[in-house]
Amino acid sequence: MTDLQDVSPGSGRPEDWVPVEHRILGIDRRTIAPALGVLALVVILAVVLPAVDESVAYDDPVAAGDVMDLVAGKLTFVPAEGWNRVDGSLVGEGTVEAVGSVSAVVIEDVSVSITTGEFDGTPDELLDQINDVNEELEDPRGLGATGPRQEVTSASGLTGVAETFTGLEERGIVAAFVVDVDGTSVGVEVVVRGSVESIEDHIEEIATMLDSMSLTAGGDSGVGS
Repeated sequence: MTDLQDVSPGSGRPEDWVPVEHRILGIDRRTIAPALGVLALVVILAVVLPAVDESVAYDDPVAAGDVMDLVAGKLTFVPAEGWNRVDGSLVGEGTVEAVGSVSAVVIEDVSVSITTGEFDGTPDELLDQINDVNEELEDPRGLGATGPRQEVTSASGLTGVAETFTGLEERGIVAAFVVDVDGTSVGVEVVVRGSVESIEDHIEEIATMLDSMSLTAGGDSGVGS
């Protein structure tokens, strides 16, 4: 009888044959440690990190009356109370934002970000440019459906255009405005994104924030509209 310990590589045993000393309950014990490592990583990503995130207090929660400076203290918006400010400056805080600013507030998995930059053109042209850049960067929202473009107007009269989008696991809004701030034509990109459930939970706060964007004396809200 042939001793299995002495079977040579060319003796016809299956390529996936596992020596008995490496098996436990029919499973190759050498694969158990890597599998447990993957399982641990999944648990960390799916359970531990969200739990930690929920338990950590916001670093810079928005207080009632806070107003965020988008450009020179003249182009501003009012963030929702209780959201966390992750980028940008408040009016009167000491730092005055110049063109090229980025302001962002978040709550749960919802973010509202506003980016400014010099732009000579119309809001439609700016939104076209934003979409082109997102396609080049393969932004995840490009994997979903885009709603029809429509004109939007803030409570103060700033006019722009906006589109909604629905991705694989998120939804949101992209809006573009063009305003004149002290003689400089400024393009304003507004992006709201988050999970479908969270967006629905905070839709009123989001609408109020977008409606609050305004331009004080010295600016022209009609540029490029």
